[in-house]
Amino acid sequence: MNLDRRDLMGHFALLLGVAALPAEAFAAPKGKAKGKAAPKKFFTPSQTALVTALADTFIPKTDTPGAVEAGVVPRFDAMMGRWASAKTKAEVVAALAAVDKMALETDRKTFAALAPARRKELLIPYDKAALKPVPPPKRLSGLAALMGGASFVVDPGYSRVKDLIIGLHYSSEASMTKDIIYEHIPGPYVASLKLTKDSRPFSGLGTIMG
Repeated sequence: MNLDRRDLMGHFALLLGVAALPAEAFAAPKGKAKGKAAPKKFFTPSQTALVTALADTFIPKTDTPGAVEAGVVPRFDAMMGRWASAKTKAEVVAALAAVDKMALETDRKTFAALAPARRKELLIPYDKAALKPVPPPKRLSGLAALMGGASFVVDPGYSRVKDLIIGLHYSSEASMTKDIIYEHIPGPYVASLKLTKDSRPFSGLGTIMG
């Protein structure tokens, strides 16, 4: 499966519950400019800690940048605050609360307060249960019809959170320049083809979702 930039923007728009996204939606949020107030955050500090813990659990740092190092959390926050629909915002906030509730009931700690190994241990069965497919409604319209069966899982809010974190990571500069490997073999095979700085073109979600 191959996705160009337009496909990628359409995919994110569906995840955010909106009809379209402008190109600047993918830009990293700017820091506080001199003399100006800092941009308002969507997530509360505790929600930010939880999203950070989830991002680190889904894609931890190895010999390449993880989701946290790739700047996924502030970009996720900006997309939620600026572009997500009210329905999507409510689903995402509810999904985050459900993850913390699960951690509190099992370990009496928030998910973010757990050690990385324990987070992964708890999240594997939780993920499997939350993403279990369920029958779609009989009649679909609008974005629900466009999204097809992909969103018909037990917890669609959790599904959005996971898809956005993974999608933002693999569309980040850090991932595309240090994580995704592009094997460039133009034309007939030539042994020992010399790679140059132009040998790693843009790669999108198709690399991981195909």
